[in-house]
Amino acid sequence: MKELTLELAMKMIESAERWARDIAASPCSIAVVDKAGAIIAVHRMDGAGMATTDIAIEKAWTAVAFKMPTLMGSRWLDPRNIGKLLGDHAVGMIGRGRGRLCFIPGGIPVTNEENEVIGAIGCSGVPSGVGDISDTSVSQAGVTALYD
Repeated sequence: MKELTLELAMKMIESAERWARDIAASPCSIAVVDKAGAIIAVHRMDGAGMATTDIAIEKAWTAVAFKMPTLMGSRWLDPRNIGKLLGDHAVGMIGRGRGRLCFIPGGIPVTNEENEVIGAIGCSGVPSGVGDISDTSVSQAGVTALYD
């Protein structure tokens, strides 16, 4: 796979929505972006909160921009991880990226066979703290669909 197409994005969204509905039992929004962060597809499940759509897009955009899951970025910003030297953390990233950066877990980059980032998926709306059920696990279900 060289790039994410609308067909692949829809396959990801369908799989992620199925996981959110059947496993997480929580309505959410799911977004897929290309390697430049442009939206390919977005889906808001019935009953998902109104802010979840924008947040899902921002999570996917951030995963592409930093070429890493937003879960990793959230650890990077955690003040408990501040090192001995000033600047050993990324708290200064808050509010950057013209407000697009979103280091809340739920965004996952998608890579090709050469391990190059070709896009990302983001999910928002699943309550956190329920074991393995989270925005990240919904997004992971979407990524997994690419390998069926």
